[in-house]
Amino acid sequence: MSAPGGRVLVVDDSLVNRTVLSRALTAEGHEAFTAENGLRALELLRAGDGPAIDAILLDLEMPELDGFATLEQLKADASLRDLPVIVVSSNEDLDSVVRCIEIGAADYLPKPFNAALLRARVNASLTEKRLGDQRRAVADVLRAVAGSQGLQPVLDEIVTAARRLCRGDHSQLYLVAGSMLRLHAESVDDGVERPGVEPTEARTDAHALDRTSVAGRSGLARAVVQIRDVLEDADYSVPASGRARSRALLGVPILHDEVLVGVITAGRADPSPFTEEQVELVKTFADQAAIAITNARLISAVERQRTELSRFLSPQIAALVSSDDGEVLLAGHRAHITCVFCDLRGSTAFVETAAPEEQLEVIRAYHRLLGTLIPEHEGTLEHFAGDGVMVFFNDPVPVADHELKAVRFALAAQERFAPMAESWRKRGIVLALGIGIESGYATLGRIGFEGRYDYGALGPVTNLAARLSDSAASGQVLIGQRVHAEIETLVDAEAVGELGLKGFGRPVAAYAVHGLRGSAT
Repeated sequence: MSAPGGRVLVVDDSLVNRTVLSRALTAEGHEAFTAENGLRALELLRAGDGPAIDAILLDLEMPELDGFATLEQLKADASLRDLPVIVVSSNEDLDSVVRCIEIGAADYLPKPFNAALLRARVNASLTEKRLGDQRRAVADVLRAVAGSQGLQPVLDEIVTAARRLCRGDHSQLYLVAGSMLRLHAESVDDGVERPGVEPTEARTDAHALDRTSVAGRSGLARAVVQIRDVLEDADYSVPASGRARSRALLGVPILHDEVLVGVITAGRADPSPFTEEQVELVKTFADQAAIAITNARLISAVERQRTELSRFLSPQIAALVSSDDGEVLLAGHRAHITCVFCDLRGSTAFVETAAPEEQLEVIRAYHRLLGTLIPEHEGTLEHFAGDGVMVFFNDPVPVADHELKAVRFALAAQERFAPMAESWRKRGIVLALGIGIESGYATLGRIGFEGRYDYGALGPVTNLAARLSDSAASGQVLIGQRVHAEIETLVDAEAVGELGLKGFGRPVAAYAVHGLRGSAT
């Protein structure tokens, strides 16, 4: 049975001293444990199935490992350094007192000890320990929220921290789902011996908001509920499934802006009540948990929206929309880009004769092919327009050698398109791909209207890439003069002369790219 106070370890080589101190602690409502020297104390504290100690009363003069060395090892161990240690010793040498405080002792009491002073020092240390536990619990939850791994890690941290704060054998966290409370997380203290005992309410995934369970009762009342012994509670009716049930139960509502978010429950195998201090710790923690759950849900919603957004927008644009810096770029800016325009040859004849379902199948396969290649080559999709696809490079994310990457993208598209076109040809569908590429300055940003925006590029470079695509023969990649000037030593390209392009007053020099050279491959 858990004591209403704390669990205190008495470390002293004298059996008489251990007995006297243990009796004094028990008289004040604490649970006392003993160790005859420092080595035995460290073994007990580090044992995975040992008791969870709240404070230590430590003698200095002991065989095998004295108090100074024990204190040093405690403070060097990350899992034990937060335990308050009160030195109780007949050694009143000032240097010894100072040394203990410098190592990390919380206090120093002389022997023979004064009972009232011992009580005050132990209670003060336990209070500080519990507040520290609460601060660390909140910090762990906030780290889980900041980790942006979703809601479940946050719930797991909350339910584990709540169990530890109230010294429960088990705890559960239920969230509101309509008119029910549904189980979302659970924590069980594996170090507690409870043969045949299973967390009663953990076996039920949902509870109604009524008095039949501690979760439902706490949610219904929007208040802390404690059932001291379920065997003596007439309203409690959660089945025990033929096993010994948890006897003492605690329910703490999670409220955010007076709205019920969920309920934290905790239980003990024996009918020992949760102390007022333990209840208050969990209640205060539940207020912090409510904020953490709300924030985790908001972060999860943003991540889901970002994921969904990336299905409809280029990934770079999706990231831009959901970033703080994105608004500046979305508002409009000037950038040097390489623009690629892809267009299907033979699409007019295909559309005139093919069934709508067949047209959709072909267009989807074509778009899927390009959609796979665009992120591989760090391109940004501007739009799909039937069989026309526009991609640009070097915006909104800067891309090194963007002219070369655009050409690599175009050659990869032609290479992968060829076997797909061959399979269509066997069905009587004759289609080929023509690609035009040019680089230059453009104005980029949000275009459209309220309710339907795109991220687009405007400028002569986009028109020139589109017109080069129109002039490209089946399976051909045509590049403009600016792109050729940047990568002429890296590509195998052939001049096709000056082309008269629609919308341009003067002929435009163009080059057909056949492949890459040397390191460019």
